[in-house]
Amino acid sequence: MEALRWPLRPGFYRPDFARCLTGVMPTLFELLGHAPAGYPALRSYLPPGSPRRARRVLLLCLDAFGFKELAQARRFPALYGAYGTWITSVFPTITSCALTSLYQALPPGRHCVPGHVIWKDFPGALVDMLRMAVPGADASLQAAGVDVNGWKREPGILERPPGDGLPCYQLLERTIMGSGLSALIYGATPLVGFNAPLEGFTKAAAMLKDMEQGWVGLYLDAVDALGHVLTGDGPQMGLIVRHIEESLAWMAGTLPPDVVSDTALMVVADHGQSTVRERLPLYGKTQAWLDANTRAVGNSGRVLHVYLRPEQHAPVLAWLREFVGSRGAVFAFEEVKGLLGPPFDGSADATAEHEAWVRRSLGDLVVMLDDGYNWQRRDPNSERAPYPTRLVSQHGSLAWDEVFVPFLCAPLAALVDRASA
Repeated sequence: MEALRWPLRPGFYRPDFARCLTGVMPTLFELLGHAPAGYPALRSYLPPGSPRRARRVLLLCLDAFGFKELAQARRFPALYGAYGTWITSVFPTITSCALTSLYQALPPGRHCVPGHVIWKDFPGALVDMLRMAVPGADASLQAAGVDVNGWKREPGILERPPGDGLPCYQLLERTIMGSGLSALIYGATPLVGFNAPLEGFTKAAAMLKDMEQGWVGLYLDAVDALGHVLTGDGPQMGLIVRHIEESLAWMAGTLPPDVVSDTALMVVADHGQSTVRERLPLYGKTQAWLDANTRAVGNSGRVLHVYLRPEQHAPVLAWLREFVGSRGAVFAFEEVKGLLGPPFDGSADATAEHEAWVRRSLGDLVVMLDDGYNWQRRDPNSERAPYPTRLVSQHGSLAWDEVFVPFLCAPLAALVDRASA
């Protein structure tokens, strides 16, 4: 991990695209005997006891399940000791970018979602990439007839999945299924909705039981939602993580022994979280200055994407450096493009056209905050509701807790054994 310290900023860590969540789906297909060409897998980083072949794979993606959250668990730490390793997220360490990288097996430099609220030439505005909507618009881009898949520079692994006709399903909470980012990242994978995690695990069990070979994905955002308002090391986090563990153990216990014995369990997170100590104001005079002196400003949690006209570059850079001070750093696109992985990390040549395509979404300037700092977009004095909810953890930047996440690849039988012990 220490080898991944980013020399441009103390306390920052860069993604390792040889040991990154972009390798999760290639590893899944490799377990099923359909290793994809041209996609690096994570096999060499797995412990000896991790499965190398399986008839079925259950991929459990827990949003924001970092190492602080792993420490709150009861079952997962034992599994991690025998079948786990660490991998890195991507940059920015934000859900929309990281999930796209995970499920498409592409680094941000090769897919179309290098952030959360970022600029897109079409429709010529900032777009919330989770909702696939222009902030403040009444309807999503899909509802307006825009094919968001047209943004893709190249197809991801689920656009042309290895194993012709291999059964697969992706389970999502109904509130996010079929809209927003889910319309872009899962390719041709059938999407199935659920209302509560236990319903999702119940459906996952039925799918695994019915298929002779294939994979089932289950995405849960409860850890992320709770971590934003109660922190990842609070006792409440232990309750929600243990609920997920017990639901998973119950699900495994309902399956026939022959299904359990030939199913691999993969557990992964898209990023971790940084606990907030101080907030930098982005409302009032600050927002007014940025609105007047930039083309647009988007954000990926603790990161700002700043879009400029040529004459704005020098004055905005100077102003932002003074505004952020010692609490973070302001970088030009040329300084951060290597964080986006191939082809910007020296592994291949990036064309000028490709760089321009990525820069238009990532930004001319990128502002990253150090661990413990976040942006305050609304005046806290304007919140008059009783018991207001404050965001207490955030992600997007390159602090240790954001970049490094646990990755488990275990026989499902190991969980059943522990569940019955």
